[in-house]
Amino acid sequence: MKQFAYKYIIPFFGSVYIYIIGLTCRRIVINKEIEEFLLKQGINPIYTFWHGRMLYFPYLYRFQNKHHILASPSKDGEIIGNLLKIYGFNIVWGSTFKKGAKALLNLIRVIKNGDSVVLIADGSRGPAFKAQDGAIKIAKLTGIPIVPMTYSVSRKKVLNSWDRFVIPYPFSKIAVKYGEPVYVPPDADDEVMELKRQELEKKLNDITEFADKYFTSGHK
Repeated sequence: MKQFAYKYIIPFFGSVYIYIIGLTCRRIVINKEIEEFLLKQGINPIYTFWHGRMLYFPYLYRFQNKHHILASPSKDGEIIGNLLKIYGFNIVWGSTFKKGAKALLNLIRVIKNGDSVVLIADGSRGPAFKAQDGAIKIAKLTGIPIVPMTYSVSRKKVLNSWDRFVIPYPFSKIAVKYGEPVYVPPDADDEVMELKRQELEKKLNDITEFADKYFTSGHK
């Protein structure tokens, strides 16, 4: 029964709530031109965001059927993965802890086939707001830039979870913000890789702070 709930019941009701959010909330998109510039060049970037800021993005990129997201083979990961399937995302099962190398190779294959990869920057277990190095490794091996993104909302519930998960309330205003891309040179050594990881982490934290302050700084 639990397996049935993880695979069907919880993802279904979660997807319905996300759709209600998408239909009733007013969206403001900031720096969308960053993504558009890359797409016009035929580049599908590596998208990444914090674990606690994932809820709105299935609706934002719904039914495109070109995005492949890494999902942890855990109870929570199974729920998230099955929910994302409803919105047309393709799931690559794996994490830093389980099947990491195989998942990495599968994501590289996705990019070489011309599709898009989505990674949760702080992974499935955290620590929160600390970027892991998976996106950096993929960017180095493929030459594809990483685009950090986030969202915040005027009315929300912030869970007391490790990731401070944000749940928008219906009929709110949502601010989506893109950050400047992170490029990783193909000859990057360990030191450069760490600097790039720190750069990604800082950009994600900066845009998240901007989005969180958006509705308290005079924007409507």
